[in-house]
Amino acid sequence: MSVTKTITTSKPFYVVAGAGDLAVKAVREGTDRLASLRIERKDVETTISALQSETKAFPAKAQTVAVTLAADVAGVVGTGYDELLGRGRSVVTRIRRQKSSQDLKQQSTTTVRRSKATVTTAKKAAADTRSSARGTATTAKKRATATKKTAKSAATSARKTTSTARKATAAGASKTGR
Repeated sequence: MSVTKTITTSKPFYVVAGAGDLAVKAVREGTDRLASLRIERKDVETTISALQSETKAFPAKAQTVAVTLAADVAGVVGTGYDELLGRGRSVVTRIRRQKSSQDLKQQSTTTVRRSKATVTTAKKAAADTRSSARGTATTAKKRATATKKTAKSAATSARKTTSTARKATAAGASKTGR
């Protein structure tokens, strides 16, 4: 099992992904609410007066609230963790299933395969060059050309992988915050 597969199937990974997805959703909703918000001076003055009164009573309320919150937090943490876990699994599944992510996986596999072929070709060319250096330069030239060709293929594949990764990232971003 690869390290990437192990990380992306762990519960903490899903919880972090779910928390990130929830944060994106909150920011999107908050932006919409802020755009429609209108504040009047009269409302601000009324709110300040009310806050001044509440501030005087705050120390007594704080102790009661702290005890209540401590009990509530213990229950909410377990529930929140499970909700974030489910949300994270959902967003990771959506991103994995989208075409751009599947294209990225396929393209990166091709790039790795071509890069390995380039290494193999280069090693063979070096060995052949060493032995042909005593004889003719033709074999060395052929092997150098083959190495150049496979390296160019690997570079092209890497560029395609980068482009596919950009598309997958953009598509994945659109899947968050739902």
